[in-house]
Amino acid sequence: MLRTSIAALALTTSACAPPPVTMPATEASEVLERFAAGAAPGDLCTGQGRALLRGAVRAYGAAMAEAGETWPNAPVFGDAPENLTSVEVMVMISVASGFVEMSDLRGQARMFARQMTFAHWPSIRDLRRATEVACPELVQLQQTASRFVLERERYESLRERAERGGQRSHERLQRHAERLETSLAQMQALADAVTRKVQESRRTT
Repeated sequence: MLRTSIAALALTTSACAPPPVTMPATEASEVLERFAAGAAPGDLCTGQGRALLRGAVRAYGAAMAEAGETWPNAPVFGDAPENLTSVEVMVMISVASGFVEMSDLRGQARMFARQMTFAHWPSIRDLRRATEVACPELVQLQQTASRFVLERERYESLRERAERGGQRSHERLQRHAERLETSLAQMQALADAVTRKVQESRRTT
């Protein structure tokens, strides 16, 4: 069924952004997992790719709502729970990136998205324009930020162990802290690249 959705998107010829793809929740789950794993079945720098992701978010969110569950289940840009999944991180960062619309979320999840205060998400003005002129860099930024959020959760877990453990635990914690610093530097570099492209596009229009 996933191939059917992708084929349908390829046939879209409208100059306007295509609407979110309609799909069953089982297919939506597969699509979301692939996006979160970095093996996206669609290019987020195209209207078709965003329509595929938005459709998956809508379909899976609707299924979770019918089951009485809030999904994504936490404001991941604040204090994230220990059971946070890579898919939830990817979806909420997609909202921040402009690849997923606020209207694609349901109920409590929509409120969480409005309250996002992820301190490490670099400030980028005019995300809408950024998706037009610096989309590849913005996608890379999203992927790096998703990894950072999950790695940060792992760091907190390791820190708690280090407080109870010996020298090896502290050495492992230090290595992980260095990886986090590298991720932060990568995010800032990508954000700077996006900002430069946005500024250049304004000067030429």
